[in-house]
Amino acid sequence: MSPQRPRDAYGRVKLGAGLRFRFYLLVAIGVLAPAAIVAGVSFVRLGRLDTSLLLAREEAAQAVAEHVDEELSRELELLQRIASSPSMNLADGDLEPERELLRQSYRQFHFVGGLFLLDEHGEPLLEEPRRDRPISPPASFQDVREVLRTGKPRVTSLIPGTTQRVYALVSVMNWQGRVVGLVGGVIDQVITHDAGMLRHAVRGPEGYADVVDSNGVVLASTSRSRVRSPESCQKYVGRLASERRSTSGTCQGCHGNTVVPWVLSFAPLAIAPWGVAVLQPEEQVLATSSALPRDFVIYALGIVLVASLFAWGAARSVTRPIGVLTEAAERIAAERFEPPIPKLGGDEIGRLGRSLEHMRKSLRDHIAYRARISEELEARVADRTRDLERANAQLVEREEARAQLLKTVITAQEDERKRIARELHDDTSQNLAVLVMGLESAINALRSNGPAPRLEEVKALAVHALEEVHRLIYDLRPSVLDDLGLFSAIRWYADRQLGSRGIAVRCEVSEPEPRLPPAYEIALFRACQEAMNNVARHAQAESVLVQVSAEDGRVRIEIEDDGKGFDSGAPAPTDRAHWGLLGIQERASILGGRARIDSAPGRGTRVEIEVPLPAAA
Repeated sequence: MSPQRPRDAYGRVKLGAGLRFRFYLLVAIGVLAPAAIVAGVSFVRLGRLDTSLLLAREEAAQAVAEHVDEELSRELELLQRIASSPSMNLADGDLEPERELLRQSYRQFHFVGGLFLLDEHGEPLLEEPRRDRPISPPASFQDVREVLRTGKPRVTSLIPGTTQRVYALVSVMNWQGRVVGLVGGVIDQVITHDAGMLRHAVRGPEGYADVVDSNGVVLASTSRSRVRSPESCQKYVGRLASERRSTSGTCQGCHGNTVVPWVLSFAPLAIAPWGVAVLQPEEQVLATSSALPRDFVIYALGIVLVASLFAWGAARSVTRPIGVLTEAAERIAAERFEPPIPKLGGDEIGRLGRSLEHMRKSLRDHIAYRARISEELEARVADRTRDLERANAQLVEREEARAQLLKTVITAQEDERKRIARELHDDTSQNLAVLVMGLESAINALRSNGPAPRLEEVKALAVHALEEVHRLIYDLRPSVLDDLGLFSAIRWYADRQLGSRGIAVRCEVSEPEPRLPPAYEIALFRACQEAMNNVARHAQAESVLVQVSAEDGRVRIEIEDDGKGFDSGAPAPTDRAHWGLLGIQERASILGGRARIDSAPGRGTRVEIEVPLPAAA
């Protein structure tokens, strides 16, 4: 029984919010989806424009950085010319030529801040022009020690302290190529001169462009008040300069309390550990920063409201007759087919009502027919179930009879072999022994009276017959199988049948506890006996490996030789060897296991027998 649906004041079924919601949703999607698609496409295009603008700003910063690199390279070349001048000889102890060289260079070149000469320990030797305070960096400065150690020219970052200078350093080497001093110059004025290029990287009323060092300190800027002060994004910009990595993107939180994001474009220099940073407010750079109008939400809410009113009116004209159909469908689902469905007009809903009424009548008749057929089917199933139970019982009885027959056949076969063995031992063997004794007596008598007849050959034949009889006895029923069990019998037969023929035999036997039932031992021993006989007769092997183990509820026997082998995939001929392999497979199948023969010409033969341990073991 389905639960009663809620009804309104007129007794009509109240429809859930699902249908009305779908009406509202479809109308809203029809109105809003095109607008959303247009807005989305516009913003995607604006985003691509933003990417192009950021790339252009990064290229502008890179152009300024290349210009500064050119200027710094020119200053380093001037210092290199001074360091390699013939007048630069610090080994003679006379500094007048070097002083004159620095004076002339200072007058001709761009090092307005001054030139200086340091010895190999970083201590100042000469400065031009002479001033009250030294212009050379301290000897402990890391860049000075690095240039003296490596000999490579270097442009430093801003040295903190009272001087706050930036230097270009070039090593002085003697004729042996060893660094003996250092020539440097103050390049603060050079950076200030190059700062004019920074104005070309800024477009708009706000923003600025800076040349910063690896510590994030501004060396030159379009805003003079920022020089020698930390960059707004000091740590980030300093890391970019140290890593010589260019980037372009927005940053926020580095520029005071402003909530407007700024755009940072950075390009590193190749010669100095510096970089060019261009920063401007996002709304002056990117196209999407002010593309969304502030009153967009109000417009969107108005459109949604109009769409909702339209959807409500359309839903009201449809949901009333659908309520009648819904109630009828629920009665039919609960298998209550009365009362019939009333007529609902000639439109699509009316046709749906007539179809549902026809389905109601058909279902009523079909359910009655199905109940009658179900009773008949249950009766038939009960009959078939009883037949299957009887057949299953017969199958179990036949399986038990088959197992009992197997035991009976194997027991009868072995009893017959025991009987033959006893008869051979009691009769034939004793008779042959008597024959041998009689022949020996005749030989002695003849030797005493005259030439002995050729009775030695008769004796040899009798002895050979006796040995063959004993061999047949052991082949028919080896006593070691009854006395010591299957695994000892396999080891004994391998040594006797293969070892006596000069074949090297190695047995790896792991015996289970307790012993297997006699039927299992006999069947497995005969299978192993047949496999070893095939090796002795046909394999022409030099060594044989016999592995026997009983673990994980299964007995596994493997006999592998290094003989000539054969094609195991070829059709089996009618010779004795293949009949023996077939017998091995049959014995394993009788015990519920399997036997697999793996061989190839020239690669030996491997016989694997695997049978489950019986429950009694």
